[in-house]
Amino acid sequence: MSSPTEAASRRWLPFWLLQVSELVVAFVFVDISIHVGNGGLLVGAGAALAALAVTARGPLGILRICGQRLHVHAAVAVAVAVAVAPVFPALRPDIEGIIIIEFGAIGLIRLATLTRISASTPAGHRRVGSTDRVIDASATVAAPARPASTGSQQESRGAPRSTGATARWLGRTTGAAAASGRRVAAHHRPEVEAQVKRTIRGAGRVAGRVKSSSSDPERPPS
Repeated sequence: MSSPTEAASRRWLPFWLLQVSELVVAFVFVDISIHVGNGGLLVGAGAALAALAVTARGPLGILRICGQRLHVHAAVAVAVAVAVAPVFPALRPDIEGIIIIEFGAIGLIRLATLTRISASTPAGHRRVGSTDRVIDASATVAAPARPASTGSQQESRGAPRSTGATARWLGRTTGAAAASGRRVAAHHRPEVEAQVKRTIRGAGRVAGRVKSSSSDPERPPS
C-alpha cells in the first residue's frame, strides 16, 4: 500500500490544467450534442463539468466555492457517472456520442488522478504565526539598545589609541630600517665596485688567452 507522500509525488499536473480540460470537454460535449440524436446526456455532462470548473478554488475559478481536493473527487464522480450513463437506454445517445462521452470521461479521470492539490485556507481564518513574527521582529528592531558597561566603553575608547600607537611604531621602525640599509650600502659600495672591476678584468684575460690559443697554428710533427 502506497503512503500519502508517494501518492502526492505522483501528482505532478497543475490544478489549472484540470480546470481547462473540464471546460474543453464541456464545450466538445455541447457541440457534439447538436449533431447526434438524443444528445441530452452530452448537454447535461457539459453543464456539470463547466459548473465544476468555475466553482473550484483555482486559477480559473469564478465563484471559488469548492476546495481543490473536493473538486478532484467531484470531477472523478461526475466523469464516472457520465461514462456509466449510456447503459440506460433513455440516456443513450448515438454511437458517435457514446464514443465522445467515454473518451472525455476516461481522460478526465486520468487527469484528476495526476492533478496536484494545494491546501487552501478559508478566507475567514487568519494564518497564525506570520503576523506574530512580523510584530515580534518590528518590536525587536524598535527596542532601544542597552548602554554598554563602563569597562567596554573604556576598551572601545582605548582601541583607537593602541591602533594609532602601533601604526606610528611601525612607521618609525620601517623608516629606521630603510635609513640603515642606505648607510650600509653607501659604506660597502667602493669595495663592491672594486670587486666587480677585478672580476671583469679577470674574465677579459681568460677570454684573451682562449682566443690566442685557438688562433696559433698547429706545430708539424717531428
